[in-house]
Amino acid sequence: MPSKNQFSKILCVGAFVCFVSACGQDGVSQSTEQKKVKPVRTMTVALGSTVSKSFSGVVDAIKTAELGFRVSGELKSVNIKEGDEVKKGKVLASLDETDFKISLSAAQAEYDRAKSEFDRAQSLIKQGAISRADFDKLKASKSNAKAQLESAKQNLKYTVLRAPFSGVIAKQYVSNFEKITSSEKFAAIQDLSAFEVKIDVPESIMITIKRDEEEREVFAIFDGNQSRRYPLTFKEVSTRADERTQTYSVKFVMKVPRDINLLPGMSAKVFAVETNNDGLNHDVYVPAHTVLEDSAGRFVYVVDIEENLLGKVARRSVVVGALNENGIQIVQGLEEGDQVITAGMSKVSVGLLVKLMDEVK
Repeated sequence: MPSKNQFSKILCVGAFVCFVSACGQDGVSQSTEQKKVKPVRTMTVALGSTVSKSFSGVVDAIKTAELGFRVSGELKSVNIKEGDEVKKGKVLASLDETDFKISLSAAQAEYDRAKSEFDRAQSLIKQGAISRADFDKLKASKSNAKAQLESAKQNLKYTVLRAPFSGVIAKQYVSNFEKITSSEKFAAIQDLSAFEVKIDVPESIMITIKRDEEEREVFAIFDGNQSRRYPLTFKEVSTRADERTQTYSVKFVMKVPRDINLLPGMSAKVFAVETNNDGLNHDVYVPAHTVLEDSAGRFVYVVDIEENLLGKVARRSVVVGALNENGIQIVQGLEEGDQVITAGMSKVSVGLLVKLMDEVK
């Protein structure tokens, strides 16, 4: 048998062990309780909807023209090169005028002769010295000579090519001293005072657009500067589909950006955003991955807030609609202000105590 002193020691050790054990269990209990509060990300349901559609676009100059001479000849002088900025009316190039001046002199001489004969016939017909038929012939000859003279004058003017508007020479096709025909292109000029952005819209989207609906916010984004939106203004739309792609061409106007070097031919991503906040539309959109499905149907997890951003997880059955770039449409099941869990849905369950984190934007 243990002595009295040994028995006392055993009692003290046992009491200490029980105390430590109790403290440990209390600490584990507190730690377990804290672990039950799971942080979750949510989004707040709001009335109205924002629908965004994106399209691939191509940038072009607001105005482009292919320039060429209206007469054939040999280039005598070229006053521009690619990349030059020119003002409206500037002489871009000219042809050798020698042959055109000879033609003009010949036409002038023929007209002078025809006019002289017609003037003499006018006095003779009054005297009855020539027949009416001969007089009409001389009159027609004069008219024809006059037309030839005007044509020769115009052809001489056409030997000089001027800029039809202010812009930049984008391309030069022919060099100086080369022969050029009236069917050839000499240069291309572009007006870069603004830009045109063109997109192709499929008929499946075109058919849903109403002419009297509110204007959308339309903007372009470019590679290398995707954080910046560039507003676009509607210009025109084709009413006939492309036979090959079955798409409709829609063009927008964009102001010249000051922070990027934009040039015709560059690509753009065009976004059309339509917002409905009139309170009449109770459909909402949530990220598609937040909608789950089991044998009981489709549902989302929501958080019923109690206090201090703490709440319990609840299941909410939903009826879904269309899926688009903005997410999946919730036709029924959610109300304004509901907190929908947007991440970690597989790790939550009904009744779980959670804490709301920063909301998903």
